[in-house]
Amino acid sequence: METSTLEERFLMAINREEEIIFISYSLLDDTEEKIKFVLAKILEKHQKEELFTPLYSCIKELIANANKANAKQILTDEGTIEDPENIIEVIEKVRTILNEKSQLEYGLKAKQKMLSTRTYLRDHDGVLTIRIINNLALPEKELKRISERIEKSSHYDSIAEIYIEDPDPYAEGMGLGLSMVVVLLKSVGVDHENFTVSTDNTGKTFAEMNIPLV
Repeated sequence: METSTLEERFLMAINREEEIIFISYSLLDDTEEKIKFVLAKILEKHQKEELFTPLYSCIKELIANANKANAKQILTDEGTIEDPENIIEVIEKVRTILNEKSQLEYGLKAKQKMLSTRTYLRDHDGVLTIRIINNLALPEKELKRISERIEKSSHYDSIAEIYIEDPDPYAEGMGLGLSMVVVLLKSVGVDHENFTVSTDNTGKTFAEMNIPLV
């Protein structure tokens, strides 16, 4: 499909307030550019172009978190991660495949195991809904920890403040990314309650942001 035709379809979907879905197994440049295009056009429609950088940073971070969860599952299945509860081991092992050189190989493994990351964008009634979904459920313990981190992060204005006042030895896992999302949303006037992470009974995990544009 020609790029111009694809862009026209994106614009038509935006104008109709339809949901646009991107399915990926690793975040490659081509997917990034498409997501950026759609986000930019939605914000341009509402004359909210200043939100592009913080919102795209949030999207990219949440996709990275989904990819890390998928990578952890792959490495655990392969026996590379011996103890999935050992946060330090998980971080070190996941680092080895989430780099530019290994992205394609990792993506092929994720596809074989049907571990996709889906990014949904929809502009409807003046609200931009962004959802990042992956095919792995989070245990109740982890969901509680995430909820607590989101709430705690809402009291800070920068990641630096969080590090100084509330150091987290596991911050390089999902925690730091979630804190960054909360701080970025706060910087553009979006309350932390507009950002949620949940798991449903089908075994999927949802990270959702609702951004008022009017």
